[in-house]
Amino acid sequence: MPRKSPISGYRFDPAPPKEALEYFRAKGWKVGFDHRDVWRQEHAYAFTVAKAMELDVLQAIRGEVDKALAEGRTFRQFQGDLEPMLQRHGWWGVKEMRDPVTGELRPVQLGSPRRLRTIYRANLRTARAAGQWERAQRSLRTHPYLVYRLGPSREHREQHVGWDGLVLPADDPWWNTHMPPNGWGCKCRVRQVSRREAERLGGPVEAPKVTTRHWRNRRTGRMERVPVGIDPGWDTNPGVARLRPFTPPEQDMPPPVSFPPGTVPPAMPAPRQVSQDQVLPEGLPPQEYAAAFLKEFGADLGKEAVHVDQVGQAVAISEALFKTSGGRWKSTKRGRGPLMRLLARTVQEPDEIWWNWELDQQGNRQLYRYYIARWNVGDEQRPAMALFRWGNEGWSGITAFNPDDVRYLERQRGGVLAWRREE
Repeated sequence: MPRKSPISGYRFDPAPPKEALEYFRAKGWKVGFDHRDVWRQEHAYAFTVAKAMELDVLQAIRGEVDKALAEGRTFRQFQGDLEPMLQRHGWWGVKEMRDPVTGELRPVQLGSPRRLRTIYRANLRTARAAGQWERAQRSLRTHPYLVYRLGPSREHREQHVGWDGLVLPADDPWWNTHMPPNGWGCKCRVRQVSRREAERLGGPVEAPKVTTRHWRNRRTGRMERVPVGIDPGWDTNPGVARLRPFTPPEQDMPPPVSFPPGTVPPAMPAPRQVSQDQVLPEGLPPQEYAAAFLKEFGADLGKEAVHVDQVGQAVAISEALFKTSGGRWKSTKRGRGPLMRLLARTVQEPDEIWWNWELDQQGNRQLYRYYIARWNVGDEQRPAMALFRWGNEGWSGITAFNPDDVRYLERQRGGVLAWRREE
């Protein structure tokens, strides 16, 4: 049975450690319909709120979480500022939304006082845990142990009660999965102690055996093993996840991190000037536009080619780039047909190449590669982007297009900056 706590309230210390704030501000952005769409270690790299599908809503929430963390604001202050903002955006109450994975249209809960409380607690606690972990690793010589302590909750999970007072080395693998918080609403924490204090507390001891239970992720259909006493998705250490290379689980080809994931990237190189003859005439058949792109690589309709980019990686070039899964041409979509030569040059001569691991609709990790460039045709700026994917089957092209404006292009600049054009 859960154990009662005499402490009925809780508020965060007014001045957050700088490491916690750095951890939060280093996150990128991730849109997800369901809380399981961004999973486990992904939270260390990306800020997300389930069903916040529009960037302006996500930005509003993130801004207030940042302010709460930086200024030590209470939940009441956080809610007082954020609730009217979300209501103005129309992100409040129950509304119908279509699940992008299942295609189902159903009523869902958007903003509410309860959801705001969850957002506030989860983000502030994980940021503080990551910051504490970073400081702990710097202090191992003088304070090599961590003590698991219950937080000021009214009720506690049975397993958390059993871990209360546990003294383990700060580098013990047990902390990789059991560093609090260990679930929704969990207020447990750790305290770093010296060797002498650890002995006074009766430690260190051997780490408890980690027992797991089966849990089906209904979002992906996968059966997962979750440590007993920890909520699904919380069996991770945000501080460890932040310090690991930007690689997905069970992959043996980590890309080199040339720019910390999630941090504000540097300004893009200046747009390059190209002549008007790089723009094709309007009204051509879609296959002619596709062929114009392919010929820049020595390919053609029915003839594939392989392009090796500036990082030395091969990219498949074929007409499949401009066809739907049903075989229909999409080379004129979004008005990109006349810009096919510029899109080809974006792959051949990008301003930047970004890598980002993402989950596809089946829950499998794919490495998405973004080629980004900006071009000036006369007095007009033409942003361009090409997107490719790597999976178990090898490299394959997904699409190439010109976004509506530069702001869309900027939102794609996240993950690992693998290459950048020198000016």
